[in-house]
Amino acid sequence: MFEWDKPAALQLIANYKKFWGPSKNSEYGITGKPDANTGKANAKSVYQTVMNHGKQTIGRGVKGFIGAGDILLDLIEIIDEPIMLEEHILDIKKLIDDLGALEKNPKRNPQNIVFRTMVDFKAPKGDEKPKIKRGFSRGHFLTPAYWDYRTWNAKQTGQEFSSVNPKGKNWSVQGETENTVPLGKAKPPLWQAIFGPENSLRVLIAGVIELIDKQKAPPVVNLSVNANLGAKTGAVQMATITGLNKAIREVMADGSIYARGTKIAVKDRLNQAISRKTFTINQSDLKILVENCTVQIDGEKIEIDEVVNYETINNVSLKFPANNKTLNKIVREVMGEEMNTYKVPNSTQTDGITLKQLDAMTVFSNLMKVIK
Repeated sequence: MFEWDKPAALQLIANYKKFWGPSKNSEYGITGKPDANTGKANAKSVYQTVMNHGKQTIGRGVKGFIGAGDILLDLIEIIDEPIMLEEHILDIKKLIDDLGALEKNPKRNPQNIVFRTMVDFKAPKGDEKPKIKRGFSRGHFLTPAYWDYRTWNAKQTGQEFSSVNPKGKNWSVQGETENTVPLGKAKPPLWQAIFGPENSLRVLIAGVIELIDKQKAPPVVNLSVNANLGAKTGAVQMATITGLNKAIREVMADGSIYARGTKIAVKDRLNQAISRKTFTINQSDLKILVENCTVQIDGEKIEIDEVVNYETINNVSLKFPANNKTLNKIVREVMGEEMNTYKVPNSTQTDGITLKQLDAMTVFSNLMKVIK
């Protein structure tokens, strides 16, 4: 009921996590080992780096910020909701704006992260010492020069450096001093995973929005009729709905809802018979239902106009309170004067319909008394 293509959205999340997961670490210069300079643990994948973005305290007195990790978690939590409401759609669309604000912030955009690293390296020949020039980079620590050094050093020590050469990938922009390295030029893996044109968080959110926009109301929507319909307001309004009017007349013409040989409509039989009926509504009918009905999802009542694309609902069934007080009001409005003259099928009593609060067990008990 009111479901959208949630499985497809969950698959988009899974695809994103897999694409930026550990299987491609070598492509992005991720070894999973502690930082060579500080000894601090590094993220195990680009995906984990996205999740950590904005959540880590950088240093004493420097607090974390609302970053890509918060945005991704918000998206996952909204998708996990049992029902997609209009407010959830607005929240998801706001995430696109949050990404835009994050990208415009030079201090938060991964393009501008500063690293003290190598900007030039030449392997030694013979007894020469390696030529190393240090400087700064923005975007990614793995400059082509640093990759050359790590590859050379691994060979000297019999170790392995499993990372693809970043040359030509525009992951980082270098300079001798921090101030000489331009902003907004590098496109490191973290930036690509958040803002890039393919397989990014931005593309992921847009894909979820596209799935929501394709959502269609189900063929039949079950609505719960409010228990407090006034006889001169809600009940009168409900009785004007053509489909419901027709459904009630069809049910009242069904002899099986009455106690045998009588004109008494058995409470639960009447209620169940009406609830099994479905009928088409128009926009005027929908306005009446919005005022007098709710939607019940997993035991929680939701206003109809809170549901995604509720305006497209055109085929409904109704569930009435079990005591039938509300239903009886509407039946009386629909039948009008016929309540006193209606010929109940197979009734041996005088004409008319009686809406007493009799349930099936009471009818059965009365019948047993007659038999005895």
